[in-house]
Amino acid sequence: MVRLVSTNSRFFFIVLGMSILYYAGCNQQRELAIRDRPEETVAVNTPPAKVENNSLEDAKEDGSSQSFYTVEHYGDNRNAEEDLNGTIARAHTEKKRILLQVGGEWCGWCKLLTSFIEKNDSVRSSLEKNYLLMKVTYTQKQPNDAFLSKYPKIVGYPHLFVLDDEGKLLHSQDTSPLEEGKGYNESRILAFLEEWKLKDK
Repeated sequence: MVRLVSTNSRFFFIVLGMSILYYAGCNQQRELAIRDRPEETVAVNTPPAKVENNSLEDAKEDGSSQSFYTVEHYGDNRNAEEDLNGTIARAHTEKKRILLQVGGEWCGWCKLLTSFIEKNDSVRSSLEKNYLLMKVTYTQKQPNDAFLSKYPKIVGYPHLFVLDDEGKLLHSQDTSPLEEGKGYNESRILAFLEEWKLKDK
């Protein structure tokens, strides 16, 4: 009986010792996992943050929004008078002419002119140096009657008005003479921009 108790006691302490070691080992692994987790989280989260910042910087650097536009897109909800006031303020500061491009998304030739400006380096360069381009919407929903009533009658779209840096009308330009085939003629547009730019620039 004493012997049996002694053996059982030995067995008990062996099992107890193993349990303690096992628990200590598991606890140590758990502590290591908890300690390492923040570093892993930082490592996982850091790259997306960097990618997001880089994409914002790339968007600024690639010039996706043309610097010479004050209103780049037609829109029925725009206020042409407010747009022009902002454009005049900028034109006065930058000493540039204002070019109003009247039309709408419904107008195929308007889209062709926008595409031509975006793709033609010489025309884009002349605009960037000498003009601020503001699109004025003309649609059934937003004909901008009050705004356009201050300018000569338009016979076709797109139509261009050249203003000075105080908003005074200098020239009304039908765009059909600037067309060629199913597009626009580079030399004619460049001559038009050259003629009406601020001469001391």
